[in-house]
Parts: sequence; structure tokens; C-alpha cells
Amino acid sequence: MQRSQLRNPAVYGRIRAMAIPVAVWLTLCAPAGAQGAGGDAGWRDFVQGLRPEALSAGVKPSIFDRIFERLRPDCKQAGVYCKGGPATTDPYKAFRQKGLPESCFKVTQKEFLRPGEYFPESSMRRVALQGQALLEKWKYEKPEILRAVLKIEADYQIDHKLLMALWGRETNYGQYAVRHNAITALVSMAYAGAPARRGWARKQAIAALQMVSDGRVTMEKFKSSYAGATGLTQILPTEYLERGVDGDGDGRIDVWDSVPDALATTANILRNEGWQGDQKTWGREVRLPKSASGADCTLEGRPHRRTIGEWINTLGVTRATGAASDGAHAIDPQKPGYLVLPAGARGPAFLATDNFEVLRRYNTSDVYAVFIGATANRIGCERETRACGLERTWPAKSASDDFEFSIENLCRLQIALKDRGFSQTTPDGLFGRATRVAIGLYQKSVKKQPDCYPTQAIFRELTGASSVVEPPRR
Repeated sequence: MQRSQLRNPAVYGRIRAMAIPVAVWLTLCAPAGAQGAGGDAGWRDFVQGLRPEALSAGVKPSIFDRIFERLRPDCKQAGVYCKGGPATTDPYKAFRQKGLPESCFKVTQKEFLRPGEYFPESSMRRVALQGQALLEKWKYEKPEILRAVLKIEADYQIDHKLLMALWGRETNYGQYAVRHNAITALVSMAYAGAPARRGWARKQAIAALQMVSDGRVTMEKFKSSYAGATGLTQILPTEYLERGVDGDGDGRIDVWDSVPDALATTANILRNEGWQGDQKTWGREVRLPKSASGADCTLEGRPHRRTIGEWINTLGVTRATGAASDGAHAIDPQKPGYLVLPAGARGPAFLATDNFEVLRRYNTSDVYAVFIGATANRIGCERETRACGLERTWPAKSASDDFEFSIENLCRLQIALKDRGFSQTTPDGLFGRATRVAIGLYQKSVKKQPDCYPTQAIFRELTGASSVVEPPRR
């Protein structure tokens, strides 16, 4: 379920399960019986069906009726398809005619394509310095906030700098003004969104109605992403109702204006997703061994999970000495860990604890979780006079061997890797762990040192195509 697609997705915006099959999206146009966006029969039937569900969940009849007296679906909202919105043409018709599987028909975000684009150095540095400045400001001007934040760290065993990094990533420490209304956004998706998402959106919409009915938030204040994520750290209505925490002790749970409430609620969500306080950290940057007998990029992922000590003592993984490592917690060598290589062996390598997977559940993306973890480290070590980045840089585009990251190219590459037995997963057009490992296994089969990163040459060798397909110009 998409959380938000904000103005600068390289810096802000929570997106969860961002890849949605276009084959599903493109069945949409308007829902059955719908004739328009305003007072049509389809919309009236939808509202009449929603009302008893909402009332049985505790929404006051007067509140429901007052809201829906004026509320209409936002047919111009991303992922909503009803009359009155943008033309519902089939932009993937030509794509489908090329014989690619439906599993690759997706609308996705850059998190799943070229990994280096997600980590602009200036943005990460700014988020780290802003978080650091806030902590320093609270020390002298608002010590009650700092005390509350440190208490959250103690209660939930989650580093307060990680929570700060997550807040900075989501809404730029509250400076980014989300534009949608949560109830309108969620009701619109429940009415005319992708069929596979309507049930989820309906549940979230009812939870949002409960929040207004109970006086937790007003309609005017209930701002959200287009997918209904709300508050300083972009949580969902069901998360608010089930995991909301009064972090400042004033008797209310205000995730929109109260930093302690927002961070305590987020910490509670992470803990309930499985955060392990005794591990203290998400992971850290490491170096892969140069020796061919040690760990290589084909060992990435949880299937190769083993103790930190084994990675170091047996497989030759060593600690990186980049400045960002100065702000990282030590990892217990007895605890399990696994490699995370968002850009294969060409980019930074990370040894992740089980807590990394918890960050991925907050937003299903390796690069999102790395961004949060690395920024948390940087909040601990960044200085105005010294950047505190990773030791290894992300691979830049290269004219000599650059692979054009697009869903179509990745899908064709995945089909070829599967046909040759290097992958067992369904092609999806995304540059995930399974694809990286499959590329590395292919490289090993032709006696090359694996780096698990696609190139034009690999694409030609595997697919027989003369060149990678350039993405369509927008």
C-alpha cells in the first residue's frame, strides 16, 4: 500500500509496498455502476453500504452524515479511477504487446530501480544536521521534549536518533505540508481504487472516521498523503487506533503537533513489528573481502543469515571505517545478521541485524531502511565542518557499461536469468535481492568475479538483445 509520493521522494515520503501490478490498476476506470464523481448512483450505493459498517465500528451517525453530506471522491487522486479524473487510457498497451508477463506490469518508485538515486548526499547531510540541531535546541529551549524523547528510547529500546531520522525522512521534521485529507483520500481509494486495495482502503477509511467521531482529530486538521498516511511520521489510521501512545502525558494522542506522541507511537509500531532492543541497532556498513574464498555478493539476504562473528571470523567481512560508522552502535558477534547490498558489490555493503527487517516493514524497501539507519548514524556524528557519510559511494552512471534501469529492462533480464536456472522467483521488473544474487550466480558461471550489478553486456549476453531498451520519455 502506497503511503505517500511527496515532492522530493529522494528525501521525503513514506511508501509501503510501492510496487502494484499495472494489470490490476488498468482494470479500473470507474467502479461498476458508477456514472460520475458527484451524485451518481455508484457513489450513493457505496456510501449507503459504508454507513452501517462505520456505525457498527462506533462512528456516530450524525458525524458520518455530516461528513458525507459534502464529501465526494477525488477522482484526480493518484490511484483513483472514476469519471471526472484524468483520462484512463492504457499507457502499458504497447508494453503488454511485447509479450512480457503480467507480473511485471507495475507502477513503482525509484527505490526499486537505480539504488544510488535514493541517496543524494546533500539531502542526507541536511536531514542529519537538522535532526542534530533540534536535539541541541531542545536541550536549552524545550528540555521537556528532550526528556520525553530520551524516555521513549529507554522504554522501547530504540535509539532516539533512529526515530529522529525516520521523522526527518517522512516529513522533513514536520516542515513538509501534506496536502490531502485522510478521509477523502481513503474513501476515494475504497470507492474507485485498485480492486486489490479497496478492502484495505475501506478498513483504513473506517478507522479514520472513528478518529474524527471520537474527537481525536478534526476533518480540517486530518491532513495526509494521498494514501492516507498522517502525522509527523506518516502513520496509518489503524496504527493510530491500535498503537497510538501519549508520549507527552497530556492525556491526548496528537501525532500531528506533539513530537513525543508521534515518536512514541512510531516506536510502539516498530516494537510490535518485532524490534529487538537487545540488538540496539539496525546494522552497520562493512567491507566485503577481496579474497575469492570469502563472502561475496551472492550471499546477500536473510536466506544466508548467520552470526555476526561467523561473517567476520570465517567469511572475512570487516568493519568499514567511514565517518558514518562513528555514530553506529556495536553489533553483538553472537547475534545473527545478513548482508544487504542494494547496489551489489559496486556500492556500500551492510551487515544487518533482524531490526533492519523491522524498518523494512515500516516501508518495504531496502534503500528506505538503509537511508533511515545511515541517517541515524549521521545524526550521531555529522558536523557543520565535517560530512559524515558512508565509506563506499554509490555507483554512478557509466557510458561504457551502464544498464538503463527500467521495469521493462529488468523484467527481460529476470526472465532470461530464470530461463537459465539462476533464479527461481517470478519476474517483477524490480531490482531486488533475488535479481542481484541471480546476476552474481550468472557471473560466477562464466568465471567472472561477481558484483551482482547489471550491465549492458550482461543484458545482451542473457537476452540476446542488441541493446537495453531506453525508458519512454515523459
